[in-house]
Amino acid sequence: MFMMSVIPVTHAKEPEFKSELFKKGTLVYSDDFDGELNINYWGKPGKIAVIKDGVLTFSPKFKSKEEAMKKLKRDHHLGLGVVAHMKKIPEKFVLHMRYKFVTDAIVPGRPSFQIGHHMMNLSYLKGGGHRLGLSGGPGFNHPESGMKINEWVDLVIEYEKGRMLLSINGVKKIYEHENVTMDNTKDKHGPRFSFKSHEGIDERIVFDYVRLWKVD
Repeated sequence: MFMMSVIPVTHAKEPEFKSELFKKGTLVYSDDFDGELNINYWGKPGKIAVIKDGVLTFSPKFKSKEEAMKKLKRDHHLGLGVVAHMKKIPEKFVLHMRYKFVTDAIVPGRPSFQIGHHMMNLSYLKGGGHRLGLSGGPGFNHPESGMKINEWVDLVIEYEKGRMLLSINGVKKIYEHENVTMDNTKDKHGPRFSFKSHEGIDERIVFDYVRLWKVD
């Protein structure tokens, strides 16, 4: 007699909410980059964004200065670096993310992860470590995190206006200050994260996974 075996269908387990600042959160976005790009959070970046082998990679829009000048019909503000935006960030949230900047150097202002467009700035220290600059100051250096270009960064952000926990590679710090804010009244697309490299056709911004909870 022929007997048909039944293979149970398994579903990926929803990431567990964990937080030091908040008690409850609702998962609004989780991505391991094994499918289509979620334009609800990343917009429509076109060919500069590619998902392959479980990672999301952003590349420069143009392959050369000459190509950019021909397309834009100008010789300045050519946008030869990489820019990526993650939008629809809740007013209060917990974020888990793994990312890296693939670049040849740290230069003034780049690479940059803006927590709020043109607001708080997470950047690299030469020799290793990170710096958090609050919107309008002050700034805080943390060489103990060992954060480096071309290496994965394990990031946790727990945020509400006036208070934020930032964890880089397991090095945690809570900031309580009036300038802990993502609010940018001039940004019509916010609140959002902005990732920016310096100019160079070989620059890349790579994301391994994202988990985003809205704090209830």
